[in-house]
Amino acid sequence: MKKLFLLLSGGAIFFSSCNSQGENTTSEVATTDTTATSTTQEPQVRLEQAWATEAVLETPESVYYNPDENVLYVSNIAGEPNAKDGKGYISKVSLDGQVVNKEWVTGLDAPKGMAMMNGTLYVTNVDELVAIDSNGKITNRYPVKGAKFLNDPVTADNKVLFTDMQDNKIYAFQDGNITVWKENNLNSPNGLAYHNGNVLVASNTLDVVSPDGENEELATGINAGDGIGIVDDNSYLVSNWHGEVYYVEKGKDKVKLLDTKDQNMNTADITYIPEQNMLLVPTFSDNRVVAYRLKR
Repeated sequence: MKKLFLLLSGGAIFFSSCNSQGENTTSEVATTDTTATSTTQEPQVRLEQAWATEAVLETPESVYYNPDENVLYVSNIAGEPNAKDGKGYISKVSLDGQVVNKEWVTGLDAPKGMAMMNGTLYVTNVDELVAIDSNGKITNRYPVKGAKFLNDPVTADNKVLFTDMQDNKIYAFQDGNITVWKENNLNSPNGLAYHNGNVLVASNTLDVVSPDGENEELATGINAGDGIGIVDDNSYLVSNWHGEVYYVEKGKDKVKLLDTKDQNMNTADITYIPEQNMLLVPTFSDNRVVAYRLKR
């Protein structure tokens, strides 16, 4: 009996140990980024596709949500990314993925990011900032002296900030004037976001920046960061142009939610609608906008 008791006890310990190891392994693989080293369980976050437009857009680079009209604006390069050829345009797309007006605004040059202030839509347009009214009429063009590759704008209080990706600068537009807002500690700045008084920049990292101070690094390894979506006070969605979307929560390892590189689908300048848990992704070379629901 003593021998039998010892054998049964040993077997129970063995199976208990194997089961415990299996549970830990499964949890780590399912919830953490493959680049993470921590075994701490991360939030169970994922994306589920809701809809996609037909592939009728032409190199869509950015998507922007106008809550006043409950409509999406999509910038179409429709040519080379830095060509001043007048081929670019802005489309209107509904919240269920229907292209309402494909060429709502025309006569642009490789338009990229968009932002709104006081009812005016501002679009970066190679080396100028273009103002567009609610009827789709271009009301003004603001040239930026020395600009090389203007990219993403964001409304920050009473001004519009926008990046020059190739010249490593962030400009500010206010009261019809354009000035340099930041030109130090930047490395190919692309996407911008503004939240709770903080300016966030996506490049190869995700950072909080100030005009004259050091950057606060929130995430590394973004690689060609493009767009930023604000989920809440501590969480962000960040895309890189190659086809990936990351979930970044302050103080934790980033989690990769989407990888479309093998499908030759880019993930350019995204936008996120918190009230609908909806992420909008312009696919650039795939000529669509794809919507995803954020589940967490």
